[in-house]
Amino acid sequence: MSQGNVGVAGAKDRIAKIVEDVDSLPSLPSIVVKLIEVVNTTDSSAEDAAELIEKDPALTSKMIRLANSAFYGIPRSISSVTSAVVVLGFNTIRSLVLSASVAKMFNGKHALDMDSFWKHSVITAMSAKIIVRHLMSVRMMDPESAFCAGVLHDIGKLIFSQYMPEDYSAVCKYAKEKNIPIVEVEDKVFGVNHAKMGKILADRWSLPLDLEYAIVHHHDPENADKAAHLANIIHLADIITHKLGCNLWDGEVHMQESVKCRSELKIGDADFAKIMTNIENSLDKSQEFLAMLQ
Repeated sequence: MSQGNVGVAGAKDRIAKIVEDVDSLPSLPSIVVKLIEVVNTTDSSAEDAAELIEKDPALTSKMIRLANSAFYGIPRSISSVTSAVVVLGFNTIRSLVLSASVAKMFNGKHALDMDSFWKHSVITAMSAKIIVRHLMSVRMMDPESAFCAGVLHDIGKLIFSQYMPEDYSAVCKYAKEKNIPIVEVEDKVFGVNHAKMGKILADRWSLPLDLEYAIVHHHDPENADKAAHLANIIHLADIITHKLGCNLWDGEVHMQESVKCRSELKIGDADFAKIMTNIENSLDKSQEFLAMLQ
C-alpha cells in the first residue's frame, strides 16, 4: 500500500512537524497536574484534593453527579467533593479528572465520530477494571489505575483526529474500505501509529510510567519491558470491547489478540467466560460515565 492509495501525500512531514513542535499540543490544566501530585503524595488528605477540585465548578458538579450514579454504586448520598474523594478514593478521582479534562481539551473539529471514540474508550476502561478485579486473587493491582489506562489508551488517535483531520479521515476511509486495522494504515501512511503518538502526550503530561506503557503497548503487550501486566490487561480489554461491537464504525476490523496475553494474565477459558459475562452485565452503567465527558 502506498501513501498515494490513501490520498494523504505529505502526511509524514506533517506528523514530523507535530512531533517536533510538542509545545503546540495541549497541556494538562494546572488543577489536574496538581491533583496528580496530591494523589502521588503519601501524606495528602481528601481535603487537599477537594480544595483543588472545587476551584473548577463544572468539574465539581460532574464529580458529585457521578459519585451518586449507579456507575459507582455508592450506597449513600454524596453531597460534597471531600465526601466523594473519601468514598471513591484518590485513584478514582484521578480517573474522573483526567477523563473529563482530556475530553474538554480535545473538543474541536475531529475526523473521528467522538461519541464512538469515547464509548470505546470508556467500555475498554470498564472492561479493564473488571479484569483486574477478577485477577485480584492472583495479583494485587489497583482497578482504578486500569480504568484510567483504559480511558486514555487511544489518546494518540485524538492527535491525528484533531490536528490532521483531513489526513485521518482518509486513513479511516481506507481502513474501512479495505477491511484493515486502522493501526496498520497509520503505520504505513504516517510512519507511526496512535499507540506511539500516545507516548508524546503521556510524556508531555508526565503521566505515571504504568499508564504510559499501557498506552504505548496496548497493541503489542509482549514488547512492554515494564508494566507488562497492565499492558496485557488493556490489550485484552481493548480486544473485548471490539468484540462487543464498540468500534469507531460498524464492522471495524481490529488487531488480533496477542497469543500470550491470556496465559501471561493466567486467564483460562472459564475465567474469560466469567469476565465476559460481568462486562456484558455492566454495559448499561457506562452511559453515566460517558455523559460526564459531554
